[in-house]
Amino acid sequence: MSRMELHISSAAVSDLDELLRIENASFTCPWSEESFLEALASDAVRVYVCRSDGGEILGFACLLTAADEGELLNIASDPAVRRFGVGRALLARCLEDCEKNGIGALYLEVRESNLPARSLYTSAGFVEIGVRRGYYTKPRESAILMRRVFPMNLEGQS
Repeated sequence: MSRMELHISSAAVSDLDELLRIENASFTCPWSEESFLEALASDAVRVYVCRSDGGEILGFACLLTAADEGELLNIASDPAVRRFGVGRALLARCLEDCEKNGIGALYLEVRESNLPARSLYTSAGFVEIGVRRGYYTKPRESAILMRRVFPMNLEGQS
């Protein structure tokens, strides 16, 4: 695939079919339509899509923020465009939001065997802080808990 321009924007309910298509192609225990609708309707969750120049949805990310903490709930790219920077662009947008909105720390869980994702998160400043044994099903697997701290947003907090 040739170099493409990536565009990150907020998702809309009209994007639901594409979100579900990518979700189902990416995970063995995918989010339901109801889960996406709840995320899209929530004031605490931002759902972003990454589009190609032609408007095709290439991936998405769901970011939850509450008080001064955040959690990357879900992130996925279309299998056809993996390793082309879609996940990195979505993650960068989430990190930018956290920095702008005073988030002190962002958390996520990732399958222990998902080495490409773990490498991406590590390169973006996340560190492994724990393990949740047997967290995932289909297949049963541990989750690695990771955290990214935003030091500038922690100044002055006790």
